[in-house]
Amino acid sequence: MKNRTDIGIIASIIRCAANKWEYQTTIMNKASVSHSQITRYLRLAVKQGLMEYSKVTGLYKTTSMGVDFLDKHDKLAGLFPEVSEQSNYATIQQHNSISNM
Repeated sequence: MKNRTDIGIIASIIRCAANKWEYQTTIMNKASVSHSQITRYLRLAVKQGLMEYSKVTGLYKTTSMGVDFLDKHDKLAGLFPEVSEQSNYATIQQHNSISNM
C-alpha cells in the first residue's frame, strides 16, 4: 500500500462511520490504520467537528460537517488524477530521453 496523506487518512476514517455509529476498532480495520493512528485522527476529527463520539456507547459517527468535508475531498481528489505507478514515471522518462536524441 502506498503512503497516504493526513487528509486522505482522515477522509478514510470519516467515510467508515458516515452511515452509522461504529466502534473505534471497526473504523481502524475498515480504514486500514494502526491503533496509534486511529487514536490520533479520531481525536482530531472529533475536535474539529467532523465526527462525534458517544460517551454512553463508545461509538463514533460522522457529522454533517464531516459529510461536507468528504464531498469536498472527493471533488478535489477528482481534479488531480494520480500518477499510477513508479513504472509509469520510468516509462515517461525513457520516452523523453529517446525523444531528445
